[in-house]
Amino acid sequence: MDYLPNNIEDEYEYAVSIVRKNVSDEKDRRDQKGETYSHSNYFKSAQCRIDYNTVAGISENYDLIEKLIDKGI
Repeated sequence: MDYLPNNIEDEYEYAVSIVRKNVSDEKDRRDQKGETYSHSNYFKSAQCRIDYNTVAGISENYDLIEKLIDKGI
């Protein structure tokens, strides 16, 4: 995806769709374990970032810069 001003709405919708799906998945996972879901706890946790980055295809390692450059970001 190109991060140009005219694409901001599309990029925002892309990010929102990932977050909504991740929240839904986290709620389901917690329900299956009999645990309570909390937005505050989930969004403060490292798991939230990991979940987002996994779906968005962003890896958290030493070659992150190269991968972003390859994607044209």
